[in-house]
Amino acid sequence: MRIANIIVLSAAFVTSTACIARGPEDYRTVTRKLVDTRRADIEGCFAGANGKVVVDFTVEKKSGKITNPKVDSAKSTAPAEAGECIAKKIEGLTLEQPDMRDGAAKFTWTFGS
Repeated sequence: MRIANIIVLSAAFVTSTACIARGPEDYRTVTRKLVDTRRADIEGCFAGANGKVVVDFTVEKKSGKITNPKVDSAKSTAPAEAGECIAKKIEGLTLEQPDMRDGAAKFTWTFGS
């Protein structure tokens, strides 16, 4: 499995003492680490199929929860079932330390050649 083109954008600054403010690189790193906790499940979503799945989602400020994962079918080449499976596997994952900003993310998983 190869994960490529991971984009996390931070927006909507909110002041709070309970949360931290990450830079884009740190946000990318912690979000990737969180999603990788489901790596085996995500690999199982491909069930021998090849292709690419692109999923857009939000990491909620304060809660750190992954919400609203949506498959970008225009950019995905793997079977639709693989994309829907991945979206279900990552939905609800939560960062240990939430951020002061919502994070808009785009992750791409590529399997096979």
